[in-house]
Amino acid sequence: MFAALMPPKPPRAKPRVMMHVTDGGYVDGLGDAATFKCDRCGHESDWTRINGVTDVRRGFPCPKCNEAT
Repeated sequence: MFAALMPPKPPRAKPRVMMHVTDGGYVDGLGDAATFKCDRCGHESDWTRINGVTDVRRGFPCPKCNEAT
């Protein structure tokens, strides 16, 4: 009875695959930067500018694993 009053919830999105830091430091021309690697597919990024510790802890989405298929 109660279910008839509430609309169904939309399906949840798939979780993103994240790359994590392999090296970090100060790079001339970029400032604070880090390299990232995906544990699932092994994709490695070039030096990427980071905004702080939050970017390092969170990581970045892997472009190969998160491609729309």
